[in-house]
Amino acid sequence: MTDLTIDLPDDLHQRLLAVSAAGAIEPEHLVRQILTVRFGVNTSSKDDPFSSVLLRVRPEDLLDLARSGAVFVRDVDHGDFVIIAQERYDDGG
Repeated sequence: MTDLTIDLPDDLHQRLLAVSAAGAIEPEHLVRQILTVRFGVNTSSKDDPFSSVLLRVRPEDLLDLARSGAVFVRDVDHGDFVIIAQERYDDGG
């Protein structure tokens, strides 16, 4: 994996820390997931789901990904979920 260093303004860094703490996810892991979904890549799996933080802050990105395949999401309080497109649900998978 390649490292990427980003200089963040203090207020953005504080916001990142607050959002990641609320979702019980490391800030670096959250940024990696945000970049992944923004570039349209679904790396989620049953064993390595996306954080539900993404569902709150970038729902449109996760819904777009679900058009091409299942998107696995983990919420620390409510468990694991899978998002699939209506067409895939209607087709049985």
